[in-house]
Amino acid sequence: MAVMRIPPAEPPGWGEIPPEPPQAIKDLRDLRDRIDTGKRNAEIIEGQLVVSPKPVLWHEQACTWLDDQLRDAARAKGWFIDRAGEITLPPTDDLIEPDLMVLADADDLPSLESQRPLDHVLLVAEVISRSSIRTDREVKPHACALAGVPLYLLVDRFAKPLTVSLFSIPGPDGYTEVHSVPVGAKLNIPTPFDVTLDTATLPVPR
Repeated sequence: MAVMRIPPAEPPGWGEIPPEPPQAIKDLRDLRDRIDTGKRNAEIIEGQLVVSPKPVLWHEQACTWLDDQLRDAARAKGWFIDRAGEITLPPTDDLIEPDLMVLADADDLPSLESQRPLDHVLLVAEVISRSSIRTDREVKPHACALAGVPLYLLVDRFAKPLTVSLFSIPGPDGYTEVHSVPVGAKLNIPTPFDVTLDTATLPVPR
């Protein structure tokens, strides 16, 4: 559901400090904070306030699978797996609530804020829903790359066959590498994770 649209601003050059968001974006964030979304995700994407439908059961099963696959590595390195936080992505000014994030140095983070500092984000993961196909495949990975998020992981049940993809090496034009595997294959997540996802254990939607 989009309730307001704002023309996108020109992004700053790669590596530059982004300017303060325009007043219209600030107003949109204020509106987002004031409305009752029924605990559904409310994100600002491409100048729109987007409220997502409640997820199907398989979506939550896939998120739990991701959590399980990354849990040991995160615990060993003192990282935190976050399934409730939000991040702002300069220079696009998108504000997203990923299905899962991995955060470094969680003990240093403010514990009474919903916004997570971008420089603590090691990985963002999304499980595609019917309402978010374009957003999760195109918009979010591009915005995450511009913001310097090291890794973007995508579980796509609408691909044929179902695929799990890892976007890596962010740059000014997006991620420069994308590695996709069909369900049943293995997907390596590089340093600092050094984890191999066994997609054969991913629940299959039915």
